Amino acid sequence: MAMDPKSAINGTFCPVPWTGFYMEPNGKVKPCVLSNDYTGHINNTDIEDILHGPENNNIKQTLALNKPHSNCSNCYKLEQGNTGLNVRSDRYYYLKALARVPYTAYDTMDTTLSTVDIRWRNTCNLACVYCSPELSSTWQKELGQTIRVNETQLAKTKQYVLDNAHNLKNVYLAGGEPLLMKENSELLDKINPDCTIRINTNLSNIQGPVFQRASKFKNVHWTISVETMDKEFEYIRYGASWEKFLKNLDTIRSLDHKISFNMLWFILNPYTIFDTVDFFRSMGYKQNSFVIGPLTGPTEYDVRNLNNKILKDLEIRLKARIQGADTRYLLHNSYVNMLIHLDGEYNKQSCKTIQRLNDMDKRRNNNFKNVFDIERYL
Repeated sequence: MAMDPKSAINGTFCPVPWTGFYMEPNGKVKPCVLSNDYTGHINNTDIEDILHGPENNNIKQTLALNKPHSNCSNCYKLEQGNTGLNVRSDRYYYLKALARVPYTAYDTMDTTLSTVDIRWRNTCNLACVYCSPELSSTWQKELGQTIRVNETQLAKTKQYVLDNAHNLKNVYLAGGEPLLMKENSELLDKINPDCTIRINTNLSNIQGPVFQRASKFKNVHWTISVETMDKEFEYIRYGASWEKFLKNLDTIRSLDHKISFNMLWFILNPYTIFDTVDFFRSMGYKQNSFVIGPLTGPTEYDVRNLNNKILKDLEIRLKARIQGADTRYLLHNSYVNMLIHLDGEYNKQSCKTIQRLNDMDKRRNNNFKNVFDIERYL
């Protein structure tokens, strides 16, 4: 029989270990981005052997009995206290996105590749302050580091995905910056027109073939990374232009695709993140268009490094916003998670915050003091 996603939300089952995988730019593989543990590395093992290997099989055997698996605990935590499908849980998302999934017995479940979440490379034209060489080639160049990729194994993985592209129902493209990766252009040429596509982008460059191909699909969800506005935006997203960002956003809106904002809350935008939400709300974006997560690393950028007076004020503001947000939507969930984050125990490292910013500014001939008044908050 098949399991209805609406009934499955009360269980522990997830179709992803059978029907998809997530891959990081370094080649590490696991069922989804929220999974706790990796199931393999393409540098050492072919992707098909990883998907049918002992680590992934162990997850499948447990979930086939509708029992919880430790690798899936992050989804279960996100689902606690929520009764609908509009939750930041990969399990909920894929139950809905892949619709009715075969649910008979472990050895008879459909293993057709239906969803991929692929970050082919660290290719990125920005060096956001909280990022790293593993996820940004611009950071890699700035620090003079070498990030090696096994090109032979990567090519084999790409071929496996392309060979199965006609069966894909859901594709998630991230990075790095997915609009700059040639592999994504090849993939979009192969998938069927009804495939749902999610693209997590910094929206700094929409001139290439990936955007041209994606714009022709009807089921596209743009997840746009942005934390604040104007000069703060350009400092945090080093290499970006706020004016160009807004222009590109207008272009995306004209496509009549779904748009949401993926936002990080940390020490450089403790208040302006609220202003940014209000700005986009004034443009017509709804409460379900915002996913805000507290940044926990680098630890020097955690918002809890701010002084206790500021943290208390942020708590008051969050409680007021929680009261004013509809409980059915992601914005409300985001505010609740931000408040919970403030309540967590934390050893302040504010002295390291200033040092980290100064070191970065020295390399970039920049000065955070011209943009932020953060020192008086520490």
